[in-house]
Amino acid sequence: MYQGIFIDDQKTDKHFAERMSTPGKNGLKIKFQQPGELMSLANHIVETQPALVALNYHQPIQHPAYQAETLAQFLRSYTSEHLDKDFPIVLLSNENEINGFLNNVTAHDLFDCHFITKEIADNRPKILSLVKGYQRMIKKWTKKSERWATFFGLNKAERVVVAYQAIRELDRLKAPHQVAQAILRYVIGRQGILLDKDNVLARLGVAKKGREVDSLFEVLKKAKVSYTGVFSEGWSRWWEHRLEDWGKQLCEEALGNLTAKERVVCLNKRLGLKLSPAKSRWQEHTDVLFAFACDSCHQPTEQQFSVIAYEPDSIPHSFIQRRHICWKCVETGEFVESGLTIDDGERFIVEMILNGEMRD
Repeated sequence: MYQGIFIDDQKTDKHFAERMSTPGKNGLKIKFQQPGELMSLANHIVETQPALVALNYHQPIQHPAYQAETLAQFLRSYTSEHLDKDFPIVLLSNENEINGFLNNVTAHDLFDCHFITKEIADNRPKILSLVKGYQRMIKKWTKKSERWATFFGLNKAERVVVAYQAIRELDRLKAPHQVAQAILRYVIGRQGILLDKDNVLARLGVAKKGREVDSLFEVLKKAKVSYTGVFSEGWSRWWEHRLEDWGKQLCEEALGNLTAKERVVCLNKRLGLKLSPAKSRWQEHTDVLFAFACDSCHQPTEQQFSVIAYEPDSIPHSFIQRRHICWKCVETGEFVESGLTIDDGERFIVEMILNGEMRD
C-alpha cells in the first residue's frame, strides 16, 4: 500500500486524510500531520519518502505561520535533484478560499491538482491515479528515446500521429513532476489529442441520456480506443485519432461528413445497439454535423453554431482544442454559470443572437 501525508494546521481537518485514502493492497493510506517549523517539516517529509503529499490551502492573512506554497516550493526543489523520489503534490481548499489560490499564478506550477474539500472523497480515484502515474514515470524515466510514448502507452505505428513538437519536448523536461503537470494541464485537462466522454459522444452523434451508451463505451474499450497511459485510472479519456480511425473503418466514411442521425444509424447497424442520435439544441433536430461538446452545457454542438470562449492565457500548443459555447447557451446566458466568458471577437454574432436575428 502506498503511503501519503496530509499537512494542515487545523486539527479539525484531520478527517480529510481518511477521505483521500483508498483501501486495498494497491491503495493509498494518507496520514494527517500538523505543521511545525517549516524546514523541520520539509526535511521530515523528504525523509519519509511519501507517495503523495496533500496540503490544505488557507489564506496567508488568516494563517501566517503556514503557507502551502512555500512548503511545496521546497519539496519541488528537492525532487528536482532526486528524481527517483519524486511525488505528486495536491492542494485542498474550501470554496471560499479557492480564489486566493487561483489568483496566484506561481502556485499553479507547484501543484499537480487542486481539489475542493467537500468533494475530496469523490476524487479518490484521481488521487490514487496520480500516485500510480508518478510511479510509472519514475520506473521508465531512464528510457533513452521517446519516453513520452511509453508514458502515453502508444504503440510504435501510431506514435507519429501524436508526435507534436510540444509532446516530443516532454522528453527534455528534467523531472517527473514537470512532465506530470504538462500532461495533466494540456493533454488530459484539454480536448485535443485525448477526448472526454462528452466529446466522444459528440463525435459519434450519440445522445448522452439515450439507451446503451454504456454498451457503446464497452465496445470502444475492446477496440482499444481508450487511453491507458499515465493517470488514466483517474481520468477517463479516449484517443482522438483512434476514435476517428475506428469510426471511419466502421462506417466507411469520416464521421465528420455524416450527420448525427447517419452516424447513429451506422453504429446501431454495425454494433447491434439501440443508441439514440443527439439533437441539436439550436436547430432542434438530428440532421446536423456535430463537431464537439459545448464547454458550457456539455451537449453535442455544431461548430457553425458556436462561439469561441475567451481564455486569459494564450493556447500554448496547436493540438489543444479551443473552448466553445453553443449559441443556445449564449441565448439563455447559462454559460455565465459555467464560469465562461465569450471572446470579444465574437461580439457581433453574440449581439445578433441576443437580438433574435439568428432565428430569422
